[in-house]
Amino acid sequence: MRKVLGMVVSVLAAGCWAMAAVPPPPQGADALPELRGEIAGRLRPMGGSLAATPLGNGAARLPVNFAGTTHERVSWDIPVALDASGSPGVRFDFYCEDISVGAGFCCYFRAKGGWYRAEFSPERNGQWETITINKSRTTSEESPAGWAHIDTIRVSVWRGGDTDTVCAIANIGLMGGGSPQALVVRADSRMSADDPESKSYASYAESVSATFEKLGIPSVQVADLDLTAAHLEGIRLAVLPYNPSLPAATAAALEAFVKGGGKLLACYSTSEEALRLLGLRRTGYVVAEAGAFKGFAKTAAGLHGQPDFAPQGSQRTMVAGAAEGMSARAIAVWRKADGTDSGTPAITLTPTGAFIGHVWFKPSSEQSVALMRAVTGELVPSFWEQAARETFGRIGKVAGAAGLAELQARLADAPAAAKAELARAQEGRAAAEAHIAKGEWQQSLAQSTAAAEAALRAWCRAQPARAGEFRAFWCHSALGLGDRDWDRAIRELKEAGFNAILPNMLWGGSAFYPSDVLPHHADLAKEGDQVAKCLAACRKYGVEMHVWKVNWNTFWCAPKSFLEMLAREGRYQVTYSGEKRGEWLCPSHPANQDLEVAAMLEVARKYPVDGIHFDYIRYPDDDTCYCDGCKERFQKRLGRPVADWAQTRRDQPLHDAWQDFRRASITAVVRRVHEGAKAIRPEVKISAAVFNNWPVNRDRIAQDWKMWCDNGWLDFICPMDYTESTMVFDGMVRQQKAQAGSVPLYPGIGLSCWGDPRDPVSLIEKISALRKRGAPGFTVFNYDAHAEAVLPYLRLGATELQMTR
Repeated sequence: MRKVLGMVVSVLAAGCWAMAAVPPPPQGADALPELRGEIAGRLRPMGGSLAATPLGNGAARLPVNFAGTTHERVSWDIPVALDASGSPGVRFDFYCEDISVGAGFCCYFRAKGGWYRAEFSPERNGQWETITINKSRTTSEESPAGWAHIDTIRVSVWRGGDTDTVCAIANIGLMGGGSPQALVVRADSRMSADDPESKSYASYAESVSATFEKLGIPSVQVADLDLTAAHLEGIRLAVLPYNPSLPAATAAALEAFVKGGGKLLACYSTSEEALRLLGLRRTGYVVAEAGAFKGFAKTAAGLHGQPDFAPQGSQRTMVAGAAEGMSARAIAVWRKADGTDSGTPAITLTPTGAFIGHVWFKPSSEQSVALMRAVTGELVPSFWEQAARETFGRIGKVAGAAGLAELQARLADAPAAAKAELARAQEGRAAAEAHIAKGEWQQSLAQSTAAAEAALRAWCRAQPARAGEFRAFWCHSALGLGDRDWDRAIRELKEAGFNAILPNMLWGGSAFYPSDVLPHHADLAKEGDQVAKCLAACRKYGVEMHVWKVNWNTFWCAPKSFLEMLAREGRYQVTYSGEKRGEWLCPSHPANQDLEVAAMLEVARKYPVDGIHFDYIRYPDDDTCYCDGCKERFQKRLGRPVADWAQTRRDQPLHDAWQDFRRASITAVVRRVHEGAKAIRPEVKISAAVFNNWPVNRDRIAQDWKMWCDNGWLDFICPMDYTESTMVFDGMVRQQKAQAGSVPLYPGIGLSCWGDPRDPVSLIEKISALRKRGAPGFTVFNYDAHAEAVLPYLRLGATELQMTR
C-alpha cells in the first residue's frame, strides 16, 4: 500500500511539474522540416518517463519525474529521417527549470546498427539556451552506420536525486557550418564492439578537430561511411587522423580531391591508398626507446613558423619514405627520451600533403599548436589569413565576455596587476589590427596571441583565493610528471598554491614500491621506490601525500604469472551472461578482500604518509559478479538456494538482497581498512574517489559511500564530478554536501577529461562554485602536461600563495 501511495504522489507531483509555466521558446531558428509545428506527439517516452506535452510554438514540455521513482534517467525518442553527414552537428533550444536535478544531460543519435552519443551542458536555470552537439565530440556505441542515416534522436536526463523538475525542447535542426576549409575523416567504418580501437578512432579525430578550432580554421568532421565528392566541395585540406583502412567510395572521393588540387594530411597507420596519394611508401614501424619519444624536433628542412621543438609523448611511429619517382622531405624527426634527436622522420611533407608518423594528440603546449599551424599553413597558405582574423576576434573573450571592452568593464574594480594585463592586451590588439590591415598575417597572429594571453591573465589575476582549504591533484602516473622527478613535480605543485597530492602507487596486481603483498611493477627495479621518493619531496615542500590505490582492477600492469594464478583460483569477475572480466577481481572472494586490505595497510605501516586513498572501490557496472563463488556465497547469506538467477533482476525482494550482498562485499574492505589503518597510525587519513551520483550508484556499482561517511570510515570524500558544465557541477556539490554529512567534501574536478583540458577559466569557475557551497577543498584530475599548462594561471589568483594583493 505504501508503495502504491508513493507512486500516486509521484504521478501527481510530476503532473504539477508538467503543467509548470515555461516561457515561449526562441523564434526564428531553422528546425528540421519534419519537426516544425507541434512535436510533443512525436516524442516517445522510455521506461518510467512521462509523456511530453505541447508547449506551443513548436516546443515540447518534458516532465522529469525522479521523486518517488527508481529509474536512472528519463528519456524521449524522436523518430527522424536525418542526413547530418555534411553538417558540423545538431542544434536545438533547451530549457531546464532546475539543472541540479540532473546528474547529466545526453543526446543520442541512432544510425541503424548503433548510436552516436554526446553530453550537453545547460548553464542557466529557468531559461532557454541553444545547445550545439558537434559531431566531432561524439562517441559511438555498437556500430552506427554514419551520420547520413540518423533515424532516431534520444534526449536523456540522468538522475541526480529524488526531485522533480521540468525541461523543454524546441527548434531541433542542423548546425550552420559556415564555409569549412578543412575536413576530418573519422573511421566510423571500423567502429564496432569487437574492435578495441573503436574509441581511439573517435578520440584522435576529435583531437584534430579541437586543434583546428584553436587555430581558427573552420572544419567539419565526416564519417568515412558518408564521405562523397559533394562533402569535399570547397574543402582545401582533408585529414585522416587514424584510418587504417578506407571504404572504396571514400578512397575514390579522396583520390579525385587530391587530383583536383586538394591537400591531404594523414597520420600513423594510414591506408595504402592514402600513402599512394601522398607519394609515399610504408617502410616500417619504430618503437621508442625508454617508453616514449619526447616530441617533434625541427630539421634543417623545417618550415617558417615551425617551433624548434613541440612535445608529444608518442610510444611508436610508422615510417614512410618517398615512393619511386616521388619527392618528400622530413620537416621534423622524433626526439628521444634522453633529449637527442633520433633521425626517425616524424612529419614528412610531399607535393600533395603531409604524413605524421603517429596519431596527433590534443596539444599540451603552444608549441604543439604552432607546429600544426605551420604544417597546415604550408599546405594551404590561405589558412594564415583565416587564423589571423579568427585569433584577432577572440581577444578578450574570457568567461563569457563578448570581447576586450566587456572584459575591461567587468574588471573595473580588479587589482592593479590585472589592469596592467588589460593595458597590455589593448596594446597588443591595436598592433594586431595594424598588421591585419597590411596583410601581415603571421605578425598579426603573434600580436593577437599575446593580447589574448594578457586578457586571460587579467581575468585570472582578478579571481580571489581562499585560505585554509585542501587543494590537491590526483596523479595517475606513479613516476611523477613527465620527465620531471618527484622533487621538481612537487615543488611546482606547491608553488602553484596546492598542498596535497594523491599519486597512484598501487593497483589490483602491482605496486611501485617494494611490496611484500603485491607483485612489483616492472619499472620498480629501474626507477626505485616511488612512494619513498614522492614522500621525501612532499615532506621537503610541505605537501600532504595520500597514496592512491586502484582497487580490484589489475588492468595492464600485473605480471602474467600473477594473472594466471588469479584465473586458476577463480578470482576474476564474471558477467550475468557468463563472460569473464579478465582484469577485475571478484569483490566477494575472501582472498581478494584480504589482498586489498593487506596492500593498503602495508602502505600505512611502511611509510609515514598522510593518508591512503580508495579508487575503483566498486563493481564496474550492474552486470557482475555472477561467478560460482559469488553464487555460493550469496545463497549461503540468503539461507536458501536460488533456482533461477534471472530472478535477481526481476524479483524485487531477491534483487534487493542481491544488491545488499554486492554492497556488503565492497563495504567490508572499506571498514577493514579504516579499522586496520587507525590501529596502525590513528592520524592517517582514509579517503575515497567515488562516483558522483550516490542514489544511483549505490545499486548500479554497489558503492554506498554515504553509508561509509555516516559510519565515520572516511576522513574525506572526493566525488568525481567531471562534468564540463559549471551549473551541473554546482548541483552535484550541493547534493553531495548533504550526503557526506560531517565528512569533509573535496569535489573532484575533471580537467583532463574535458574537451579542452587546458582551460583554466572552467577550472577556476568550478573552484569558485564549490567555495560558494561551503566545500572546504577540492581535488583535480589529473596532474599531467595539461595541468602544467593550467597551473600558472591558477597561481595568479584562485590558488595564490600570497593572499595579499
